[in-house]
Amino acid sequence: MKLFSTKELYMEACHKSKDLHIIKDDELVRLQAHLRRMYVEIEKVCDRHGLKMMLAFGSVLGAVRHQGFIPWDDDIDLFMPRADYDRLINLYSDELPSEYKIFAPNSKNGPIYRFAKVVDTSTRLLFSSNDDGSEKNGIFVDIFPLENAPQGLPKIKWQQFKACFLMYVATSVSDYENDSKDKKKLMCSSPVGMFNYYFRYGLGFLFSWRDSTFWYDVFDRAVSRYPESCGYDVPSNGPSNHNYRPLAQDLFLPVKRVKFDDIEAYIPNKAEEYLTYEFGDWHRVPPENERWMHFISKVRYNVR
Repeated sequence: MKLFSTKELYMEACHKSKDLHIIKDDELVRLQAHLRRMYVEIEKVCDRHGLKMMLAFGSVLGAVRHQGFIPWDDDIDLFMPRADYDRLINLYSDELPSEYKIFAPNSKNGPIYRFAKVVDTSTRLLFSSNDDGSEKNGIFVDIFPLENAPQGLPKIKWQQFKACFLMYVATSVSDYENDSKDKKKLMCSSPVGMFNYYFRYGLGFLFSWRDSTFWYDVFDRAVSRYPESCGYDVPSNGPSNHNYRPLAQDLFLPVKRVKFDDIEAYIPNKAEEYLTYEFGDWHRVPPENERWMHFISKVRYNVR
């Protein structure tokens, strides 16, 4: 429902903002180059320890359709099977360059969100005018764990219900804690956005007897409980039914290696089949008015 879809409402509000802008071509070229360097460093650690990783979502689409980034894309998403994801976060994160930190649920640095983010703390990628001083607001690579999907429709529906409830609570508590004036101004620029903002703020207040870190940790444990699997799902990607349908493991593994701009990168084993599932007619390049664009305040490098 649009009333409860903060992401969609927030992006609509960004179009009206005078403080944010769609990332410019020169900013995008430099940002994409920086993200490729981050990918290479993450890959080195994974290869050293035999951890399986691959591009995910739009990053796979870019690799297959454009042999690199989607031209207007400004982030990199990765998949890792849960066991390898946990090993990277808890055992090998210190092998990344010193300016890189992994923020994830149930990890030493704690979470920023419900999945892992590898953040270059020497940079800033700001989506509002505040929080310039926080190292958590650096340029980032998102890592989504591929979870063992439960077997049987009742278990799948129960997994979806508890995951959606916990992620909604966690993000609402986070919004309540941060209480961003910029976000409030954007969200309250429409009646539907205002309802969404105050509903989530109220829910965040009700559950703020524990902080958002606690709720992200609970979410993470709740979706990673199934040792046996009929396939993979990705509950951390959001509440859509799409993320709770078990997908065959051979869709993802073994990974393949392809050209990605001026480097090579890992992609799922059956990448084209995965893209059809994820995007439908992925060969079609959408017109400008249908493209998902990110709005930013500014990008800064070498802030240390």
